[in-house]
Amino acid sequence: MKTLKKISAVVAALALTAGMCINVFAATAGWTDYLGFDGKKGHTWYEAADGKVTNITESGWQADLKQIGWGGIWGAQMYRKIDVVKGKKYHITCKLKSSDCNKWVFIKVSTKEDFAFGKWVWLTKGTETTVDEVFTAEANADQITFGFGGEYGDREATDGNKHYAYAGGAKAIAAKKDADGDSGPHDKTFTTITCSGYSLTEDGAQPAGGTTTAATGTASTTTTTVATGDFAPIACGAAAIIAAATIVVFARKREND
Repeated sequence: MKTLKKISAVVAALALTAGMCINVFAATAGWTDYLGFDGKKGHTWYEAADGKVTNITESGWQADLKQIGWGGIWGAQMYRKIDVVKGKKYHITCKLKSSDCNKWVFIKVSTKEDFAFGKWVWLTKGTETTVDEVFTAEANADQITFGFGGEYGDREATDGNKHYAYAGGAKAIAAKKDADGDSGPHDKTFTTITCSGYSLTEDGAQPAGGTTTAATGTASTTTTTVATGDFAPIACGAAAIIAAATIVVFARKREND
């Protein structure tokens, strides 16, 4: 009977921990969102995007924008922590899509404004676009950011953002937008931006143990996953210990009673 109670306690602890971990991962999966005019605390930038981020997973997310805004690309963002080292090569892959309008997205790998890598991606309405690129880090970086706010190429003179350098200047961004279709009135245009299949790995590295792991969908490249700074597994392990201890204590108390 005592053995059965102990087994029951362990099973209950594992079930409780699994539930806790699922909730943690479902809530963030390592990503943080910023929609500058979505009503959350501090999000009062009326020129920014408005909407809600849903379907967050380790490899992607979905941003349902009620308006894309007109404050530039940073009016809507999704970002996460990474660990990129200057001079090393990295492989970034993902699939991006805008449902209801043509849209610029800027991918920024950096530590604040110290860029390791930057890339502009033009999304044609309703068409999924694949990003699959190897780059050499120009600097150490602790964050990757996807910017997808209303981008009209009119911010270069006012804020001097370095990201325009990756497109040849703000005028080049505006020219592409004008040539291939304006996204419409900045305060009325809505769309859903989706990101899937996200991966950022060190290119050609050999992990501990002397074996290599092939990058997803890339047969010829050996990679190791870039650290993301997500300590959720450690937290879940601690939760398991606490849960098990608590349940065993109650089981013993009940037995003594």
